[in-house]
Amino acid sequence: MSPDLTERLAVRLMEGNDQLSAHKARIWIELMASDIEASYAKAGYGMMEEEQVSQMIMRWIDAYGSRLDEFVASNPKIRELLGEDGLLH
Repeated sequence: MSPDLTERLAVRLMEGNDQLSAHKARIWIELMASDIEASYAKAGYGMMEEEQVSQMIMRWIDAYGSRLDEFVASNPKIRELLGEDGLLH
């Protein structure tokens, strides 16, 4: 995913979740993009277009962006990737 698109999606995520720093928002976007692309490839569809990935991330932001802290609390892998304390800032 291009750096510009990552940045735009991170800004959108921060608009919906004021607990996120710019750094953590970018990490979330990168994690979501990686998860989407890996799932798509594992299903045998090859590479997903950037526009498709960004649309799916936008849907996730709209649905879950304000509650990411709940997901961190229940997912040790994500907590580890975001930092030992699991804090969103």
